[in-house]
Amino acid sequence: MAVLTVTAFKWTGTFYNAQYTTSYSATFDDDDGAYEGSGDANETVSIDNGPPSASWGQPHSINVDFTDVDGQAHVETFYFFNTDSEWYFVPAEGSAFTIGATLGSYQNHTDGWNYADVVCFANGTQIAVEGGAKPVEQLQPGDHVCTLDGAALPLRLNLKRTVSRFDLMANPTLRPICIEAGALGAGLPSDTLYVSRQHRMLVASSIGQRMFGSDTVLVAAIRLTVLPGCSIDTSLRGMSYHHLVFDEHTIVFANGAPSESFFPGPQGLHALTQSARREFAALFPDEAQGVDLGRATRCIPSAKHQKQLLARHLKNGKPLLSGQFFPL
Repeated sequence: MAVLTVTAFKWTGTFYNAQYTTSYSATFDDDDGAYEGSGDANETVSIDNGPPSASWGQPHSINVDFTDVDGQAHVETFYFFNTDSEWYFVPAEGSAFTIGATLGSYQNHTDGWNYADVVCFANGTQIAVEGGAKPVEQLQPGDHVCTLDGAALPLRLNLKRTVSRFDLMANPTLRPICIEAGALGAGLPSDTLYVSRQHRMLVASSIGQRMFGSDTVLVAAIRLTVLPGCSIDTSLRGMSYHHLVFDEHTIVFANGAPSESFFPGPQGLHALTQSARREFAALFPDEAQGVDLGRATRCIPSAKHQKQLLARHLKNGKPLLSGQFFPL
């Protein structure tokens, strides 16, 4: 049974292009993780602790531009539902849309609350830059980000996607991988690190050298969950993810741990929201049409070989990051 309480706004006034000055508490009671509206007879919604009512209609995920209370412009996804013949919308977790914000114009939408996987860093991750480190959410295009190969590369895009508790309930594959401090070896990451499950982390060890002829390889974070200190986060707290885009695929430092930047192959492009795809296409038109943005910066073994690599590390009690191959 899924019971979830969120802040919602009633779809009212002129609807779009209107200021919203009142919020409501919406409690959803459901026997599964997907909000389905009329398609789910076991789904109820309670507004401001009132009696539960059946959900109705087709749920929508609508991208809308808006202006926050500080006058800043945004485009975000809002989750629409109907109960008691009234439409409401729920901003994503961590949204800048609060009481007093002004909703703008419709951009586009999808039906239902279904989402694809993402490949990115979570809010709060410290990324090494020239002169120190910055939270990933504060990185701006043009910031010079430190890389494993020694050069500090200018960031081209920092594409954000907010994932709400609704998203995590409806699609468990969106839940991040939690890598505890020190779990990779060499005391890294320096603090707990959250990444999406397809985000690749660097493995630097003699085992990788023997298996692949390369002392550094990239492994998807979901594969790391066989190791102590690495797990799927099941807290169902909303969060924001960030795709760091450079002119080439590279290795950056996230909470001190070496990890890949966004690699825009077909899977990576599929992970972007529509607005992020448009932004990416404006800057990298060829790549957005399916042309690879160069080659992967390190060897990426097949899923089968990634599992074998980690099994050997686990069997031999070897850390994923060894000072022999990784500059500590």
